[in-house]
Amino acid sequence: MNYKKIIIGAALTLACFSCLPVNALTSNRSKKTEAQAVAPKVYWTDSNGRVTYSINATTAPVVKIALREFANDMKAVTGLEAREKSNAPIQIYQLDLLSNKEFSAVEKLKIPLHQFITAKDAFYIGVRKNRLIVVGSNARGTAYAIMQLSQLAGVTPFMAWHDLQPQPHSSISTPSKQEWLEIPRIEFRGLALNGSQWMNTKNYSRIARLMLRLKCNTLWKVDGMHDAAYNKAVVDSFDICLADNYKVTELTGKKHKKKRRKTIENVKMVCDNNQMEMGQTAPGLLLEMLNNRDYLETKSGHRDKSHRSTVHNDEDCAWIANISNPLTASLQLSMMMELAWDKNALTRDCKSYLDNWLSNLFGAATGKKIAPLMEEYYRLTSIRQPAYMIMPYGDTEFHSGEFGNELERHLYYFDQLKAKAAAIERTLPAGQKDGFFEIVKYPIFSAALIAEKELEAQEARHIARPGLFYKDDEAKAAAAVSLNAYNTLKQLNAYYARIGKGKWANFINVKSSEMQAPQLPGTLRANEIKSLMADAFNRNTDFLALSSYTNDIIAKNAYEWQKGYNAPQSQGKDAERIRLIPLLGHSNKAVKLPKGATLNYTFYSRNGGDARFTLAVIPCYLENVKNMRVSVSIDRAEPVVCQMKEIFNSKEWKFDHWRGQSLKNFYVTLSSGNHTIEIKALDDNVIIDQWVVDFDVDREYYVFPVSR
Repeated sequence: MNYKKIIIGAALTLACFSCLPVNALTSNRSKKTEAQAVAPKVYWTDSNGRVTYSINATTAPVVKIALREFANDMKAVTGLEAREKSNAPIQIYQLDLLSNKEFSAVEKLKIPLHQFITAKDAFYIGVRKNRLIVVGSNARGTAYAIMQLSQLAGVTPFMAWHDLQPQPHSSISTPSKQEWLEIPRIEFRGLALNGSQWMNTKNYSRIARLMLRLKCNTLWKVDGMHDAAYNKAVVDSFDICLADNYKVTELTGKKHKKKRRKTIENVKMVCDNNQMEMGQTAPGLLLEMLNNRDYLETKSGHRDKSHRSTVHNDEDCAWIANISNPLTASLQLSMMMELAWDKNALTRDCKSYLDNWLSNLFGAATGKKIAPLMEEYYRLTSIRQPAYMIMPYGDTEFHSGEFGNELERHLYYFDQLKAKAAAIERTLPAGQKDGFFEIVKYPIFSAALIAEKELEAQEARHIARPGLFYKDDEAKAAAAVSLNAYNTLKQLNAYYARIGKGKWANFINVKSSEMQAPQLPGTLRANEIKSLMADAFNRNTDFLALSSYTNDIIAKNAYEWQKGYNAPQSQGKDAERIRLIPLLGHSNKAVKLPKGATLNYTFYSRNGGDARFTLAVIPCYLENVKNMRVSVSIDRAEPVVCQMKEIFNSKEWKFDHWRGQSLKNFYVTLSSGNHTIEIKALDDNVIIDQWVVDFDVDREYYVFPVSR
């Protein structure tokens, strides 16, 4: 009897009536006890501490690869490689290659096969008869299930990439009442690789292994490029789909000798924009892109991200990360691929996700210490990305003459962040130092050094009068600080190139513009730099508190609405749809408003007279949105409508993205005393960041002087 045909038919019938969830079931369900006693846990390890498993007789190549990866992972955790053994505590099955006898055995385990047997790439993990049962619906699903076992044992997808060792354990177990049923909601999940350095056999295999661990299945050819570089043997063995011009090619059949081509109607190309490098995209903004259905391309409306099919299901869609270096975007890639499987993967917000992600990599105690550093890193780089410190249209607008030198204050915050990172680094065990460098220290230190190199060079250019640089000690001191930052940055890159016997040396882009020598009004000898730095602005002693400079200006983060932090108070049915978005904007916690929703503020001003009101919102990342309007009413006066959307790819649009804010201002006359402000969204996709009322209407500055 062909059990597979019977169960598939039953599955199709039961699917019509099933009310159970079909995605990411990770619950502790109570089950009826069986005749025999059920142990509270199933141990993967034997008395010697070795993990053993059994697997059905015939499996696909990608499953064999996953088992080799799993064996090595278990060696990293327990000290011993996992091995195949009959009657092992872990029993693995690839459904589409089971014999009738094997299928009959699986059927008797009373696994909810009807929920996932017809789904692509799906898998189930749960306990039956004191064994951990692992079942994949197809080759990829089985391989993903095996990689899920590695994650349950503490081996995260990027752990090996970042040279981290998992926490050692003498035994591994699974509670008997815990089970997982995972079905991807996005059928095609993958990468579009921009960097030619990835296009060789060795690195291609690295990418394929990373994709396996991230549970993504598709490589997207960028405009038909890199055809020759794709390694057919790797693609076939890892069961990877290739996509080009909205057509996906994948291998089918039991022996993978057939090819199927499917046209994709909806594609979400994430960071498909020369202003958005995925590794530098704020986690909060990435989450908005992934959750916004307007951020889709369609085959019928190519490149039209404001249009999508009127009939759309998640399964019709592909999610593709446009990326040049996975090393620099490990958090963002992890977020994206988990959401491609489960829309509830980020149960709270991206800040909570960051906390958990770091804890999984470094352990709960160390992860808890690192999380505030990465939050501050995202805040500072949202103010200015390292790649945008050198501008094609002139200097940045950081002003050394305002608020006690806002340029130096920005660098001071980076100094504090570097000191905290260095302090944590000193406490780490040897096995975590390289991973900490790659994930935490290098991003923080390189961003800080690039900012210092460029902003101090800008200061030297502004101070030095034409032809008098060598007679101006203040200008030379700023130049010396800039050069010292540049030399330190080169040392930082050299250290990175030595990690792991130089395996990442070719992926450190030292030729990028932000890594180049600063443009100075003159040259300095190497032996002059140290002595000249003694005359530079002392960030530890030369500052007064920011409040000393803000008597005639009121600045607030958007999340401070209606008298309190974190207390949403807005009238009407839209109040519940107002959302705080952590790790986004200069405030690091921007506020998204649905159309028609309002934010209300009160403030007291000791000053009166003419003032300039400036509103800052997150720039529009949707290409063809026509309007992103906001109305602002001060003291219940006639609202002023601000159009926050700039023409896509215009000079103004680029400036907004480089700054991380779109600014609009108008002038108002106020008396001293109490005032109210109402900010209302007139369109969707409005994300408010900050606002300011400045009684010095001609003042120039870059960062809103919001108290920290």
